Amino acid sequence: MRRNAARVLFAVLVVAIALFALAVREDVLSLAPWTSPGGAASPPNIVIIVMDTARQDRLSCYGYARETSPRLRELAEESTVFDRAYSTSSWTNPAHASLFTGLYPAAHGVTQEHWKMSQDLATLAEILSEHGYETMGIIENSMLSSEYGFQQGFSDYHLTSRIQKMLDRAEFNDRSETGNHATDLFLKSLRGMAPGRPFFIFVNLIAPHQPYDSSKQFMHEFVTNRDMSLVSNMWPEYYLGQKKFTPAELRHLNELYDAELLFADHLVGKMMDGLRSQGHWDNTVFIVTSDHGENIGDHGHMDHVFSLYETTVKIPLIIHDPPRFRKGVLDHSPVTLADLFPTVLDAAGVESGGYPCQGLSLLSERPPEDRAIISEYYWPVQALGRYSTEDRANRHLDAHKRTIRSITVGSRKLVWGSDGKHELFDLDEDPEELVNLLDSEDGGDELQTLEKRLAELVSSLESERKVVPVSVRTEELDEDTREALRSLGYLQ
Repeated sequence: MRRNAARVLFAVLVVAIALFALAVREDVLSLAPWTSPGGAASPPNIVIIVMDTARQDRLSCYGYARETSPRLRELAEESTVFDRAYSTSSWTNPAHASLFTGLYPAAHGVTQEHWKMSQDLATLAEILSEHGYETMGIIENSMLSSEYGFQQGFSDYHLTSRIQKMLDRAEFNDRSETGNHATDLFLKSLRGMAPGRPFFIFVNLIAPHQPYDSSKQFMHEFVTNRDMSLVSNMWPEYYLGQKKFTPAELRHLNELYDAELLFADHLVGKMMDGLRSQGHWDNTVFIVTSDHGENIGDHGHMDHVFSLYETTVKIPLIIHDPPRFRKGVLDHSPVTLADLFPTVLDAAGVESGGYPCQGLSLLSERPPEDRAIISEYYWPVQALGRYSTEDRANRHLDAHKRTIRSITVGSRKLVWGSDGKHELFDLDEDPEELVNLLDSEDGGDELQTLEKRLAELVSSLESERKVVPVSVRTEELDEDTREALRSLGYLQ
C-alpha cells in the first residue's frame, strides 16, 4: 500500500515540477522580448497542424456531405484552400520527413525500408531556430518520436503518449483542459511565448488514425448502430484473409472515422481560438494539412498500407496568411507536402535557396498545371514487420510484396508497381479510380510516356540524396513507445 502511494506521490511531483518549470519559463521569457538581428521587424509566427490520416474527400470543407469539419470550413473562408494537394507517401514517416525537409523520399531516405530521419538533413525547425524562432513540437503519433530523429531542431519536443502514461500511472487519469493533451500543451505554450519573438509550433494530432476510438464526445455523432463494438480496421488480419468485413461493419468503421475527423476539427478550432485570445492570430501563418489518407474498404484495401490511391495520398491543405495568401480562394494548383518547406521559409523571410529542396514555394511561383506529382511506397518492410515470420510467408501477402510509385500529370495518374502490375486512371472522368485505362487501346502508349517520366524524376531525386538511410531496431525503443506503436497497429 505504501509503495503504491509513493508511486502516486512521485508521479504527481513529476507533473507538478513540469508545470512549475513551464511557469518559470514564462516569467523568464517575458523579461527579454526578442528582437531580430539588425533591429528588423519580427517575422510571423508559424503553426503547422497535421491531422494524421485525414483524407481530403471526407472533409465537409472540401464538399463532403456529412459535416465533419465545421471549424475548418470557418478557416477556409479566410484562407487559401488547395484541392489538388498530395502527400509524398501513404504513411507517416516519409510524409513528415518531406514536410520537414522539402525533399521526396527518394532523396531524404525515410521509407518503408528505413524509418529514421538522418540527423544530416536540414529541417524546418533547425533553420527557423537559427533565425531566431522559438520552436516546439507536440506529437501524438509515436512513429515521430525522438528515436526516429524527428525532434531535431525543436527546442521543446513533447510526445503526448508519454504524458498520458505518466498521468495514468499517477492514477488521476484526466487532467485535460480541453479533452486532449496536445491541445492543452499548445494553449499552455502560447501563454509562455516571449513577447516579440516569433515561434514555430508543429502539432501532430493522431485522430483520425485507427483505432477509431479517440474522438471522445464525438465518437457516436454519426454512428447508426451503437451496439456494434468494432473500432479497429484489423488490417493485419484482413490482408491475411482472416477477417472479412460485412457491409454493416464497413459502414460502422466509416462512421467512426468521420467522428474522428470531427474531433480533430474541434481540436484545431480550439487552437485557432487560443491564438486569437492570446493576440497571435493576425501575425501567424496557420497551416492545416495531413500526412496521408485512409482506406476503409476502398479498392479492396484497409488502413493506408500497400496502396497509393487518391484515398491515401490526396490530402487537405489550408493556409491562412492574409498578407501573403488570398482569402476564400480555392486553388487548383498541383501541390505536395514538400512545398511547405520553402513556402514557410519564404513566409518567415528566410532565403530557402540555400538549402537542398525539391518542393516549390507557393509564395514565389505558381505550380504549372502539368506539374508531375509523385508519391512513393517502398518495399513494405514496416508493414510486413507487423506479421510473424510464419504469417509473412502467407500467400495472401504475395501481391503486396513490391515497391509502388505514382505519378500524376494533369488528369492522368499512373500507379507503377515493381512487379510489373500497373494501373492508369483519368482522374477527371474517373475520380474514384475504378477503371484501369491500361485495358484500353491507347493505354500502352500513355503507360510508356508516364513510366519514362517517372523513372527520370526518381533518378533525378535519388541523385540529390546526400545522406545514408537510417534504420531503427524495435528493441532500441523504450517500452512506452513500443506500447504506443502497438496500439496504433505498427508493431506486433
